[in-house]
Amino acid sequence: MLRTVLAAVVLALLPAPADARIERLPMVNTEPPEISGTARQGQVLRASPGGWLPRPQEKTFHWLRDGERIPGARERRYRLRPLDVGRRISVDVSVRADGHEWTTLAADPTRKVAHAVPVRRRVTYSISTRGPITTSVGAFRRLAQETFDDARGWRAGGVQFRRVARGGDFTLVLASAGAVPSFAASCSSTWSCRVGRYVIINQERWKHASPAWNRARRSLRDYRHLVVNHETGHWLGRGHVGCPPGRGPAPVMMQQSKGTGACRFNPWPLAWESGRASGPG
Repeated sequence: MLRTVLAAVVLALLPAPADARIERLPMVNTEPPEISGTARQGQVLRASPGGWLPRPQEKTFHWLRDGERIPGARERRYRLRPLDVGRRISVDVSVRADGHEWTTLAADPTRKVAHAVPVRRRVTYSISTRGPITTSVGAFRRLAQETFDDARGWRAGGVQFRRVARGGDFTLVLASAGAVPSFAASCSSTWSCRVGRYVIINQERWKHASPAWNRARRSLRDYRHLVVNHETGHWLGRGHVGCPPGRGPAPVMMQQSKGTGACRFNPWPLAWESGRASGPG
């Protein structure tokens, strides 16, 4: 083994052959690349290129999330984003010197990236249906939990949601349009609603989004994130709000299904919304 490594080092240090296009040699790694920093959303990771022979004249970096390259993440430093939470981050280090071909080696991945805010409150919920349901309840269940787990959602304020078989702190209901008013006279068959412990998602909105959302050409998946976040926000004690000055993203507690005015459609709580997620109203 030692003899093989020494031979590779000697070859790496030899002058470039006459026909470099054919006989360029790979670089020789003597110390693997490493990642330093804390694997937590908002923190900055730093890539060390490791040791190489001959000494690299050029280096490039490309960060990966669960083995998939992250578009645009090509600097030596990388700030962890909400989409990185729950994933392992690595980096491809590529090096080159005259007479040698580009050689790439990946650093060992980090542990799974943690949320920026630790759990401050644990909430349990169950799922039920009311009225004729013509869409997949399993898909509804999965996307609801994805919404609650997402680092851009109420979890950003430290609220952790866990589904239980029955009961729980609140019930997330997928209801047919005609069944929504059965929860309260204030509930409309046109929209979703929240009444007491019931967070009610209107099946028609779940299946088709809203006219205003569709005119903006936003995705159905994002609408589903929005409606779960919005109605759960009412259970967390949030009321409706308007569009703040500045033409930025709309608060999740704005009635975006009806339009956003000067704001941009946005399915996730703004920082000032999620930071106050305390108790149910």
